[in-house]
Amino acid sequence: MIKTRFAPSPTGFLHVGGARTALFNWLFARHHGGQFVLRIEDTDQVRSTAESAAGILEDMLWLGLNWDEGPQVGGKKNGYFQSMRLAIYEEYLQQLLKEDRAYEAYESPQELAAMRKACEAAKRPFRYRRNMPGRSKAGAGPAVLRFEMPHEDITFQDEILGPITVKADEHDDIVIRKSDGFPTYHFAVVVDDHLMGITHVLRAQEHLMNTPKHLGLYKALGWTPPHHAHMPLVFNMDGTKMSKRDKTRAARQGLAAYASRQKDPDYRLLAERAAVPVEVIAAFVGKKNEDTQLAQKLAAAIGVELPEIDVQDFRRSGYMADALLNFIALVGWSPGEDREILTRDQLLQLFSLGGIGKTNGRFDRKKLAWMNGEYIRAASPDVLLQALNGFLAVSDYPLAGANEELKRDLLEMYKERTGTFGEMAHNAVFFFEEPQYDAKAVTKHVITPEAQSFLSQSLALLEPVHDWTLAGLESAMERVLSLGEKRGAAAQALRVALSGGPVSPPLLQTIVALGRDRTLSRIKANIRPT
Repeated sequence: MIKTRFAPSPTGFLHVGGARTALFNWLFARHHGGQFVLRIEDTDQVRSTAESAAGILEDMLWLGLNWDEGPQVGGKKNGYFQSMRLAIYEEYLQQLLKEDRAYEAYESPQELAAMRKACEAAKRPFRYRRNMPGRSKAGAGPAVLRFEMPHEDITFQDEILGPITVKADEHDDIVIRKSDGFPTYHFAVVVDDHLMGITHVLRAQEHLMNTPKHLGLYKALGWTPPHHAHMPLVFNMDGTKMSKRDKTRAARQGLAAYASRQKDPDYRLLAERAAVPVEVIAAFVGKKNEDTQLAQKLAAAIGVELPEIDVQDFRRSGYMADALLNFIALVGWSPGEDREILTRDQLLQLFSLGGIGKTNGRFDRKKLAWMNGEYIRAASPDVLLQALNGFLAVSDYPLAGANEELKRDLLEMYKERTGTFGEMAHNAVFFFEEPQYDAKAVTKHVITPEAQSFLSQSLALLEPVHDWTLAGLESAMERVLSLGEKRGAAAQALRVALSGGPVSPPLLQTIVALGRDRTLSRIKANIRPT
């Protein structure tokens, strides 16, 4: 039986590239009637957090990537968190020590840095090996445990890239247990994949050179390794790697523009507004801090939108889970046909490793927004409302306070003209708050003598109506729309008065959703005294 796994480290939120890795593993297992395992690799005790682990589980569930074994599933309490499996790893570490395949090493980070520098000066690569000269003696410092890599070439068949060979002189004796007693990623992943029965490891190409290390461990432990497939990376459209640093980079660019525009070169005004110390902002601007949450906070304070990188970003922007899955499936994989909109069932049916390319995929945000709009327009009213409520639960829009009937009405009004729920919620703010008036639109469509006449006549036609429904308003609105020589001019004056701008959903539906009191009040507020 085929068995795959997704094994994220809980050192931050789930990157969309990680979500694609999870998706491909999930699709491959499900396509073959196999099982999918979720494992949390939290051996980095400095950077791992319970909050990040919980966020990863939440995002996986939102995406609909259910697992057969893992946290909350499979009956083994904590059995899928590596930090809870230390005794298991120690058993196999001791086996390697007993068989003289592992040994203690005592170099400090400073000593290792000096050894690397000496190799660079001699123009030769640094390779830590057991028999190398100059190794520190026992007792010189806290010990790590290193695995003695085989002194031979290692060749393996990658299911995507084909045969890969790493020469014997390219091997390092890797650290498999840190000085704090925790195993390293390299060791824990091999033990876990073997004990959990993983048959296929699908991961990004950035892990390609880890595979020979892992194969060396498999051989030393007497185990059969799984099949390996290394997938292309996810790149931005400009050819750069799609990274969480994209957020900090965009925030710094926004801060530079803000400082110049607002004449706040020392960021003292911003520090007060964002409740962030000046020295913290200065460290961030000086690239001494890559905290993405700080970047998000500062960007929000200056009105800059950061690029979506993590799954949570796309959730907060208002993308539907199935649309995001459909899109990321096509970043590096092709079904072999000229098809773009694929349901989850179609992805399951069509997915194969043979469809995964070797070159890095490009993440086209415009195409994602188009695809999400297609999903919005194709969804049933109930599915759409459920998805909207999920978006509103993780965002901050006044639409969240609307009743279900009004949400359904707004979805019907906006679904043909929106790409995301975030776009819809932003454009619909005027239904709940006083509109932010577009000065150019007001000048062109509201304050001219003709427009003022239209507004006064519209008020006279609408004020007597008390049956504030589509049917009840239809006759009055037909008369409003016929005002003036140019049909539509009165409607545009009314649209700007009610929404603040020249673009809104159909006017009749807008007026019904706004309600009688709010509609009449806004018309009156835009009629200038003569």
